[in-house]
Amino acid sequence: MFLKNKFTMSHNDNTLNFEEINKQFIHWFCSNGGTISPKISFKDYSSENAGRGVVSVDDIEPFEVLFNIPHSIVLSEKTSSLKDLISSSEFEMLSKINSWFPLILCMMYESQKENSLWKPYFDILPREFDTPMFWNEDDLSELEGTGVIDKIGKADAEKQFNDHFLPIIQSNSSIFDSNIHNLELFHCMGSLVMANAFQDKIRNKNIEENQDKNEEDEEDEENEDEEDEKEEITMMPMADMLNHKTGFNNARLFRDKGLLEMTAIKKIKKGEQIYNTYGELCSADLLRKYGFVDENNMYDIVELNGQFVVDTLSIDEDTKNKKIEMLLEEDILDDIFVLDTTCEIPPELIITAKVMRMDKAQFKKLQKSEKFPEPKMNLDIKQSLIQLFEKRLAMYKTSIKDDDEISKSNNISLRIKYIIVMRLGEKRILQNLLNNLNDWNGDDERETNRKKRKIKD
Repeated sequence: MFLKNKFTMSHNDNTLNFEEINKQFIHWFCSNGGTISPKISFKDYSSENAGRGVVSVDDIEPFEVLFNIPHSIVLSEKTSSLKDLISSSEFEMLSKINSWFPLILCMMYESQKENSLWKPYFDILPREFDTPMFWNEDDLSELEGTGVIDKIGKADAEKQFNDHFLPIIQSNSSIFDSNIHNLELFHCMGSLVMANAFQDKIRNKNIEENQDKNEEDEEDEENEDEEDEKEEITMMPMADMLNHKTGFNNARLFRDKGLLEMTAIKKIKKGEQIYNTYGELCSADLLRKYGFVDENNMYDIVELNGQFVVDTLSIDEDTKNKKIEMLLEEDILDDIFVLDTTCEIPPELIITAKVMRMDKAQFKKLQKSEKFPEPKMNLDIKQSLIQLFEKRLAMYKTSIKDDDEISKSNNISLRIKYIIVMRLGEKRILQNLLNNLNDWNGDDERETNRKKRKIKD
């Protein structure tokens, strides 16, 4: 999977215009062994709040190669010249803390090196970001109740820089300048890695053509996949120029005989934008990582904190901790329960509700029988879940009606529009669940797809 942000376009050299930057990047890319189909071109999608993207200038058929990326210009700790300047132990130390960190350090170095191989690449990458990491307190307050606010991690990132990056920078003063290779640059490169870096294995181009492999071949492929997952995080020039739109993916990166190829996976008509996928991401993750959202996102979710769930549902403080311990041991209770647009209540949540609603005698019987209750809805659990979902819905600072009204205004910023889209997506999941529960009168049996659980020996 490739990740790419629709960041504001801003570059090292502000005197370069859009077309000049494109031209210099393409010249660099092709001069270093890359190839680009004459059927595609860069396009400025700023009017659509999407920045730079790739457009088809002619009809493209499925499986046509859009561009090839030579391994020599893939940026990683193995290809960066920094590997020859600092000790491998410093890279290893960073890698153990976070797999992103070696690449971030390399990018901090290469981005400020005038004769870096990747200078034209850095010139085309954004340097201004509109993700929550860079928002002010007023805008961050609008995220109250959403799945974003606790995942921004700005304070933690700054601590990591001071604890791990700054000592390397200061101890290698002939390579780094602490006035230049500073916290601001760390945030910038970290945002680029989060948005653009290649993190997963690349599909083999002939994967669809080999569906009759025997078990031995499949086992070998699984082993190869495991090895691929251990590879370092990398930056793929040109691959990260493609934008994302949920449900519109029409290109994918493949490895064919060692080459990296971006290939059309369906017919693309002249004038259509070419999209790579970032994955099946909810609006909260899109906003946090990339600074945008898609309306009517089928992958939207609401997260219920596990502690919030047990605190809300518990009826007996004396047995509460024992119940939690038992649920954790059986992998029924987790840190987070996820509700999605299917509006199916997770079976683990129903079981958790039933256990937390047990009185002392019922819980003692559970401990003796070693059998968890079935994940079947009943009127008591219905009311408990209604209470739970209503309490979760009340965590937002606005109601669905409020957000609908705000969204109609012509005087709100794009940032606030994105927040409202995200909030509404989450709230509507909760409201639909509440509507379903309120409509259920117990006449029909509702049981989730889960077998009876027996406590592990």
